[in-house]
Amino acid sequence: MSSYAGQNLFASGPHEFIPGPWARSIQRRGFAGLEGEMLLDLGLRSRPIVQTGRLKGATAQQVHEQLAAIGVLCDGKEHDLVDNHGQSYRRVVMEEFAPLTAVIAGRGCHCDYRISYRQLP
Repeated sequence: MSSYAGQNLFASGPHEFIPGPWARSIQRRGFAGLEGEMLLDLGLRSRPIVQTGRLKGATAQQVHEQLAAIGVLCDGKEHDLVDNHGQSYRRVVMEEFAPLTAVIAGRGCHCDYRISYRQLP
């Protein structure tokens, strides 16, 4: 069961997590009298994690409440993220939460969404 900041916000519908690669910052320097170049390792940087999914509810109000609960966590603070396979990601900041569709009524109601996270080293 996936969660963000210890809250199970995504259980109502299918979702997936796509972690990006870790980045390392490197500067290349050349100097007079130096054959080749010198590499300066500036350390490990952050990596992106993208989550896409669908929130479902019996009513449009339930879906709107789920959207609001997720939106509140786009607060610039670090939280733990656990994906739907139990993989834990520490020091994760939610950078962007965007509904991709309006709340659509049919057999129940649903809304597709995308979340961009940034995991800090």
